[in-house]
Parts: sequence; C-alpha cells; structure tokens
Amino acid sequence: MSTRTVDLAPVLAGDVSDRAFRLYRHLVLDSRSHWDTLQAVADACNLTNHQARWPLAELRSRAMVESRRANEMGNHGRKTWRTYARIAEANSGAAA
Repeated sequence: MSTRTVDLAPVLAGDVSDRAFRLYRHLVLDSRSHWDTLQAVADACNLTNHQARWPLAELRSRAMVESRRANEMGNHGRKTWRTYARIAEANSGAAA
C-alpha cells in the first residue's frame, strides 16, 4: 500500500485565488490522485462547474494540477465533453 505525502505549501506560499485553493485542497485531500470530473470537484467545493473553470486554469498554469477532456455519452444520450482533473504527477509525492 502506498502513502501520499502532498504538501499544501506550494499553494499557500503562492498567490492563488480562494477558489483555486479550494479546488487544490479537494484534489489533494479527497481525490487520492484519481481523475475526478470537474463537476464532482466543483460540487465538493460548493461551486458550479463554470465557476471552477478559471481556478482550474490558474492551477494548471502553475503546473499544480493536470486536466484532460473526454467526449463521452451524457445523461441524456448525447455526446458531451467532460473535463477531468487530478494533482500533477510532480506534485503527487507518491512514496512506496
């Protein structure tokens, strides 16, 4: 079993917005380095997915998180783009 030691210092020392900090904190403490949908992360932070896009871009520009988009089947039988995010590999600090 591996344990992660992820530090909040990079985001605390940086000049990031409150929403960016909330997204980063959720990804660090709750997501366990898995790919989470932006909607799930936004819900956990009490934001809409539109309100979470700019903070995600802010964290991505600092290489703290990575994201990907996938064209998947939506709830109503139509294809839709979903955004997934997780802590960047360089920041994950996974130890064996």
